[in-house]
Amino acid sequence: MGGLVKGAGAFALAATLCFAGVSGVRAGQDQDPPVSQAADDQPPASVVAKPAGKSEAQKNNVFQLGEVEVFGNQAEDKNTTVDRIFSDEMLLLGANNVATAANLEPGVTLTNVGARNEAQIYIRGFGPRQVPVFLDGVPIYDTYFGYPPLAEFTTYGLSEMTISKGFTSVLYGPNTMGGAINLVTMKPQKEFEVNGGSGYGSGNSYHGFANFGSNQGKWYFEGGGSYENQDYFNLSDSFTPTTIHGPGKTLGYQGDGARVNSYSSDWIAHAKIGLTPNDTDEYALSFMKLEEAKGDPPYVGTDPNNSARWWQWPYWNFQDVHFNSRTAICGDSYVKTIAFYDTYDNSIDSFTTSNYNVIRFPPGYSFDSSYGDYSYGASMEAGTKLVPYNDIKFAFHFKDDVHTAWESIPVQSKTRDEDRNYSFGVEDTVDFTKKLYAIVGVSYDWLSTIEALDIGNGPLLSFNTWNPQIGLFYKLTDTGTIHISAEDKSRLPTLWERYSYSLKPGLPNPLLRPEKATNYEVGYKDLVAGKLQVEATGFYDVVKDYVLDVSTGIPAPGGGVYYQNQNEGHVNFFGGELGVNGEILPCLKGGMNYTYLQYVNVQNPLILTDLPHNKVFAYLQYFMPVKGWSMLASVEYDTNRYSDASYAPAVASAYTLVNFKEIYEIYPGVTLEGGINNIFDENWELEEGYPQAGRTFFVQMRFKY
Repeated sequence: MGGLVKGAGAFALAATLCFAGVSGVRAGQDQDPPVSQAADDQPPASVVAKPAGKSEAQKNNVFQLGEVEVFGNQAEDKNTTVDRIFSDEMLLLGANNVATAANLEPGVTLTNVGARNEAQIYIRGFGPRQVPVFLDGVPIYDTYFGYPPLAEFTTYGLSEMTISKGFTSVLYGPNTMGGAINLVTMKPQKEFEVNGGSGYGSGNSYHGFANFGSNQGKWYFEGGGSYENQDYFNLSDSFTPTTIHGPGKTLGYQGDGARVNSYSSDWIAHAKIGLTPNDTDEYALSFMKLEEAKGDPPYVGTDPNNSARWWQWPYWNFQDVHFNSRTAICGDSYVKTIAFYDTYDNSIDSFTTSNYNVIRFPPGYSFDSSYGDYSYGASMEAGTKLVPYNDIKFAFHFKDDVHTAWESIPVQSKTRDEDRNYSFGVEDTVDFTKKLYAIVGVSYDWLSTIEALDIGNGPLLSFNTWNPQIGLFYKLTDTGTIHISAEDKSRLPTLWERYSYSLKPGLPNPLLRPEKATNYEVGYKDLVAGKLQVEATGFYDVVKDYVLDVSTGIPAPGGGVYYQNQNEGHVNFFGGELGVNGEILPCLKGGMNYTYLQYVNVQNPLILTDLPHNKVFAYLQYFMPVKGWSMLASVEYDTNRYSDASYAPAVASAYTLVNFKEIYEIYPGVTLEGGINNIFDENWELEEGYPQAGRTFFVQMRFKY
């Protein structure tokens, strides 16, 4: 199938060259799709209709220079497979971090790496390493493990989040095998503006945030920050307290009420200054700093192969400085650039006992380990519409990842690993008629290992892959589009996958090859009656050289066998998504989406984890006759999922969560909210042995000027 996609890509590129020499009537620009608007006496947060044109992007202060596949001021977004979640919608639905915000969309599954207390997401079965996250177009994954801790990135300072699930532009760069997520920061639209809020909830949890800015025409600035704290979260009354199980296996003690070691606190500060010398050019320098400390609740499940770990993270820090620019050339062409420097510093304390006060080695799971990582790079994108019927774009990406690690208990000297990534891509949007167009692209990705201490018997290697894609789009109406696409995509292996000994114990595998996927998709999206956004998508993905952590059969000291990351998987994902969102009645707005996912592990008997086969999310907001009052209810249902490939009974059971809140606009732009999450006190898990919060209460205030 990969060969067919490559052939289709080559044919489409050849067709592009042919059309460049054809004369005729150029396809006209389509009109802006209508956007559902709230009545004057309804809170602005009620406007959630998608897709959005110029007005919605401006209303949410979108920093359009940070967008990749969409651009807020253009007449339409050609790639209709991209979903956008705006800041108003995230605040309305209480999605205060990137993981929970992404979970609002069909095809996205929220999960939790329980042993590290890190929230992550899967998109159509593809994990966090296969779906990179970007900040204004800058890749922000952990340089060693290859994925970002999404819960640490709050949404208070974002204007929008774009999610590509299947047909993902080659302009992003490497590793977009399963999609891409781009976090777009804010840009002020008015001479002075400010927004913020604060709140308090169960578990002595509280938060506050504020954003401010000014747009002076030729220049602008923006700044702000947020703080979140949680002393603990309460478990459901249905949770059964635990003590010890199995010979020599320690299960984390967990009584009623507060979850052990579930504290967290983090703050984020951000700033941006930009120049707009004319209507087409823009230059912006952005800064973000994040600091977090958290506990890691111990395992309290039934897996006899699992043991509790007494872990805490005294700090997890991220700092980013990036520059974005766009310069128009002769009206029909442009050049965009990105340059960035990021640091990732964190430390983990693995305690000997559940008192969290002694670190002693041996035993082997007790240590004090620190990482000091950094990444730097640059991108350039050039585009032109000089060729009739064509919108051609070229992109180049460079990124250097450096990982350093050391331990004070037991004492280990600093080690260093370094990878260097390159990517070249070209994409063309070809208008065949006013209704029919194609998006064709291809990229070449190259990974070179510069330094690695734990290379075993293998050499330092380089990897390269080609990624062709083609999508055909047909406009059935002014707002309705049907599409079909095919692509070959890849994911380059991380430093951790190739060179880590892990804690199982494990063996490095420097010969690990890139994962490769052939993705097919067909879909339909429309804005019905200017009020309801409707979408339906079917997908089929074939993944080869899938990386699995498998047993080598080699005996390990102290018992057991060594495990190793190997290209042992051949997995087929398939399923569908349905969604509807917008205004139902003048007094009622809401949305619903459904995801169906299946997989077949063709080559290896190991099951895949963290993937429920069915997920439903829905919400309704009712505007009461009393001016300023509204009520919001939401529900999510997920079927069960496996949490351990080697122990089939390790299953996180199906769950249903129901949330409710009331909203009162006490003054234009100022709202007071109060509500209950998990109303029915469901005892639920995202990973077996790591129960989540039971019934929680909160009150909060929001303002926008």
